[in-house]
Amino acid sequence: MIDTSLVADAPASLPERDRPAVIALARQGRPHPDPAVAAVTVAHVRRLNRCDRVVRQLLLGLGAVSFFGSVLAVTIAGGEVRDAPWWILLVFLPAVPGALIGAEVWEPGERRRRLRPLLETPNLRMLLERAEPCPATPVTIGRYRGLRVWWPVLVPSTAAVGWSTWRNLHVPAKPLEGLASIAIGLIFWAVILLLVAVGWLVQRWRGAPAESSDAATPITVDASGLRFRALPDVVAWAEVSAVDLLGPTPAEPETPVAVRWSLHGRDPIVIKADEMAQPPETAIRVTWAYRPDLRWRPVDEG
Repeated sequence: MIDTSLVADAPASLPERDRPAVIALARQGRPHPDPAVAAVTVAHVRRLNRCDRVVRQLLLGLGAVSFFGSVLAVTIAGGEVRDAPWWILLVFLPAVPGALIGAEVWEPGERRRRLRPLLETPNLRMLLERAEPCPATPVTIGRYRGLRVWWPVLVPSTAAVGWSTWRNLHVPAKPLEGLASIAIGLIFWAVILLLVAVGWLVQRWRGAPAESSDAATPITVDASGLRFRALPDVVAWAEVSAVDLLGPTPAEPETPVAVRWSLHGRDPIVIKADEMAQPPETAIRVTWAYRPDLRWRPVDEG
């Protein structure tokens, strides 16, 4: 794979002397004029984002193990535990941060993030405008796996928490009664999943075209065009009218960093940077390699 990252060799920490200027310019939606400082700024933001992402995954994983382990223990005990000891609340406690994250009430590093995204977008855009062209080589932009990577650990951990919690409750095992008590919930979710699957199959049977909003990673970029997961057909280069870097601005600070491909006669395709295993500039630079006419004109060229 070709190297399309613009900040791979930049230090991951922004020096204190440069921070006031970088922050002041970012509040105006402007990049730092020095490309080296701009690269360090983007690398600094991404390092903080990676740390927060790891913390987020750990809290979600711990919460899932805590919650489903507790449910498993209660299921083994027959669906209810009378006169439960106080310490069982400690088993549920680790699920609270994960629940807050899942409900989008709280995020790790939320206070720092109020300004952080504003630092990345203008500086990355400036680096892209000044970047040298990359060769037209086929590239696959992978899917960021996130919590899915932890499944081999989460499943046995949940089983261990459930079994050990039940053992310490000192109640007889009644798994069949426990399953019967949650059967209605299981049947409800099974019906929901079945209806979703039937709806998807009916759409495909009728030949309904996939929507641009269905596009997802992995993305394959080659001479034939763009291939997205969940889109059955290749998006030919003749269909692409523009490629843009989206992100938060002073006017819209909640906009996520993303890459948008504008298409002729169709809705644009937008893929968030958090869904890509590679940085967003990879998608943009490889697109430019096959469609150099879509390349942005540097601001300082007028």
